[in-house]
Amino acid sequence: MKPEIIVALDLKDEKRIFDLVELLGDNVSYYKIGYIAFYRFGWRLVDRLQALGKRIMLDLKLDDIPNTVSYAIEAILPHKPTFVTIHSSAGKDALIKAQETTRGEFGLLGITLLTSLGKDDLETLSISGDVRDIVLKRARLCKESGLTGVVASVDEAEIIKKELGEDFLVVTPGIRISQSRDDQKRTGTYRDAKERGVDFVVIGRPIYESDDPLEVIRRLMEE
Repeated sequence: MKPEIIVALDLKDEKRIFDLVELLGDNVSYYKIGYIAFYRFGWRLVDRLQALGKRIMLDLKLDDIPNTVSYAIEAILPHKPTFVTIHSSAGKDALIKAQETTRGEFGLLGITLLTSLGKDDLETLSISGDVRDIVLKRARLCKESGLTGVVASVDEAEIIKKELGEDFLVVTPGIRISQSRDDQKRTGTYRDAKERGVDFVVIGRPIYESDDPLEVIRRLMEE
């Protein structure tokens, strides 16, 4: 089964966003809205995209005490995104509280470990252990807390699926058309993601920085 593509709208120009969405048309159903676009355009962007029939991954990476994340979820509920992200490092109580507050209206995805972090970065942060082990432990915590799935790199997707089951979603960022890495360290290709059982891939720069974004989507589909 091919992973569904989520196009990351990490753009500062609202017109450019909707020009891209119009260009991609029915080829893309899911879009990720993160800090860059949400802090500029807010709920207007979310609501306009949903009015066009698009499904939204609201990548706000919630990370706070249980009551605060619960209040944040309550504010999100009326807008009905498909997925919302929360840092697994917020802890089990916060994860459970957030999941309960969704009332099943949308999927909650736990951020395991940012794909910009590698082994050396973890040592700087006084986090010891193998990257895959850390990601798997955090993914297990998310599942035990009732979350829909996790955000993890292609490197960890296969072990998460093996250990936690096929129904537990894995959403993978850091997908590149080739193995160029830019500011992300744990990256992979669409083919890598497919082979390792990933459910959704998040792709931004390779699409919106391309001279022909639609051709990039077509190439991915051909894989």
